[in-house]
Amino acid sequence: MALKAHFLRLLSSLSLNLLIAELAACEYNGATAITSSSSTYMMQSSSQASVDLTVIPPISNLTGDHGKKRNKKKISAYYPSYNADQRPVSDIKYEHYDELVFFVATTNQNFTIGLGDIEQEVWDSRAHEFVHRCKKAGVTPFYCLGGWTGSIYFSSLVSTASNRTEYATSAVNFAKKYGFEGIDIDWEYPSIQGIGCNIVSDADVENYQLFLKEIKRIWPEGKLSTAVSIGGIRASDYSPLPASNLTTLIDVVDKLNIMAYDVYGSWSTTTGPLSPLQSTCADDENQISVESAVEVYLQQGFKPSQMALGIPTYGRSWTLASPILTPRTVQNYTTYYYQNFTDIPRGGQFDDEPGVDVCGQNSTSWGGTILFTELLSRGYLDEDEMASADFVRYYDECSRQPFIVNGTLMISYDDTRSTLRKVQYAKSKNLAGVYFFDTLGTTERSLRAVRQVLNS
Repeated sequence: MALKAHFLRLLSSLSLNLLIAELAACEYNGATAITSSSSTYMMQSSSQASVDLTVIPPISNLTGDHGKKRNKKKISAYYPSYNADQRPVSDIKYEHYDELVFFVATTNQNFTIGLGDIEQEVWDSRAHEFVHRCKKAGVTPFYCLGGWTGSIYFSSLVSTASNRTEYATSAVNFAKKYGFEGIDIDWEYPSIQGIGCNIVSDADVENYQLFLKEIKRIWPEGKLSTAVSIGGIRASDYSPLPASNLTTLIDVVDKLNIMAYDVYGSWSTTTGPLSPLQSTCADDENQISVESAVEVYLQQGFKPSQMALGIPTYGRSWTLASPILTPRTVQNYTTYYYQNFTDIPRGGQFDDEPGVDVCGQNSTSWGGTILFTELLSRGYLDEDEMASADFVRYYDECSRQPFIVNGTLMISYDDTRSTLRKVQYAKSKNLAGVYFFDTLGTTERSLRAVRQVLNS
């Protein structure tokens, strides 16, 4: 394992404006530079990677109107209602958001809206409080229908015109019952198998579009969004569909929430960036990224104003086969992100546990997910988002995403710096805004910084 670099810290008076203006630390042949208005400090990094030394200023410096909503670009997030016992609705930082999504209702065979594992009375209480707090803060409340474990019956529920009308009516009535002002449809995925036991049909993509059209017909005043894959909307043979096949969706949906994350994880052949901005050094089968996702939806006919870029607030972890990182060189870049692994370690408090899933399949491993806020609270990262004494932090120029390593433990994640890169990219493409999955991993510091970038 590489020797740890000695980190230079900037004075705490560094302003957020400096951070935003200088997101990219200058790289000089293995050395990393931090540039300030008065001088440049050089630090030779380990031979394995360039270590990013950009220091995030303390929250006390994020003052003024930086956090106020005064731009059409929106900040949204999903709230995982199933974790409300540990993170109640009252914990959400409502003042930083424009829209919030109550996650997640699920599909049932009988056209009713499922509540997952949550009891009816508990759901009612949480949903009503969520909507009340959203409206009090001037935030638009949505609920999400579907999700990875809740999309099993979408295909049959929307397979005919009469089915679509019945299910759309049920979805709208559910929204009105609690006072939600929008619905987010998260079908994972039309015409393509998701979790493993979803009902799937070649006609799904067409029926999916007609289902959303029916929701809009029944509830024209309601907001309508849909969560979509990082790879674009695809046919059953996995080929990206042309714009001519998606005209109904283009016409009716208010917003696509692009799930630009989970590129690498427990299912991958190697470790890699959870949510790469770029895919310069990736394997041939993983040439997908934030940039490629936005481009494919533009090619499929959607307007930038219909797209929100998804940013994860959690990391994914692996147990490496060796603590010695093996380099990969592509186009003059040397990366250490892509390593062999032997296992998935237990992640954070809300990690997926081993056990039987909704399809009846038994999993013997953890999911390996850990919230960014847990990286801070556990001391893996310090208050300036630099690595603690036990970890080495790397910033990967190929993907523009950091990772940390401690022995054979590797964690890929987004910090404030890499998040702001993505926000700047979304702004440069004139997207509708960004969203976070999920609220539990966001920090006050990051949310204020994101708002300032969108307002600038």
